[in-house]
Amino acid sequence: MEQLQAVQQVDRYVHERRTTDQRFVGWGIYFFLLSWVTLGIYVIVMFYRRLNRADLFRDRRMHYYNAVIEASKQYAEEHGQYGASHDDLNDLQRFVKEHFEDDHKPIKAGLSLFLSFITLGIYGCIATYRLMRFWWQIQLTEQDFYDKLSVTWTKLGILRYPVTFEPVPALNRSFGMHFLLSFVTLGIYGIVWDYQLHTDPEKLYPEVHSAEDTILNTLRSIGPALPQ
Repeated sequence: MEQLQAVQQVDRYVHERRTTDQRFVGWGIYFFLLSWVTLGIYVIVMFYRRLNRADLFRDRRMHYYNAVIEASKQYAEEHGQYGASHDDLNDLQRFVKEHFEDDHKPIKAGLSLFLSFITLGIYGCIATYRLMRFWWQIQLTEQDFYDKLSVTWTKLGILRYPVTFEPVPALNRSFGMHFLLSFVTLGIYGIVWDYQLHTDPEKLYPEVHSAEDTILNTLRSIGPALPQ
């Protein structure tokens, strides 16, 4: 029963992607229509939504990772293999905790928007830097998590082949270079940069969702029947 509940938690955080992994209105409609029709107000709205999207994704990943680890512990315990995997799973849990406390701190969209206003946009640059850094680094954490989990699951006999995740190289960009190019081109490159900020997360969603589906389907196959 505890194994079923653990798998249900994984299922819950996988399906939360319907609301957290958001695809925004097309960039062309946003930039060339909505931003002008609303006299720039929608630009502020979109700035907030982009930051908040990162925080929602962050929270879902953290809960998902912990749910997968808990389901792994329950499986190991119910199959008399907890002693063999105890250290590995605890190390993986520490890995998740440390990364989310140190590398993936929440951007806090509301606070960032407020600070951007009172600093006349200066903090907006800091928030944008953190946003770019987040979408790249969360992929590295994702890759490391699956590498470590695959080793443990192989020991437990849950799977024969590792679960793989490949980061999207295009998301590894330099904030300083983008800022400089936007400055020297009098804002023209800033349009390209804005497009990237708008669409970058959508490039990694398919890879993230594919890995999640593999994990969830594997847990369903080795445990009690889970309601669809």
